[in-house]
Amino acid sequence: MKMAELWCGVFGIVLSLISAYFWYRASIAKITERNNIHDPGTELFYENRKKPGEEIYVVASAMEQSRLNKIAAIFTALAVLTQAVASIIPSE
Repeated sequence: MKMAELWCGVFGIVLSLISAYFWYRASIAKITERNNIHDPGTELFYENRKKPGEEIYVVASAMEQSRLNKIAAIFTALAVLTQAVASIIPSE
């Protein structure tokens, strides 16, 4: 049982780090070219001040950020579930 508790703890940490990675990616996600993955129909865009000539697509960027946030939330839920299982396992 001690091994299962250790495994759950390590797995929970790994899942938490993966979740943090996806939340970080969501915070910096910017779509800079038109693509078929995020095609909202009507699109807003502005010129990137850091890279003149490059356009940032607002709606597509929000859609990508939402997608990455959803992945991060799933990994967070799995991490919490793993930690809950680890806390239920009886210690000897």
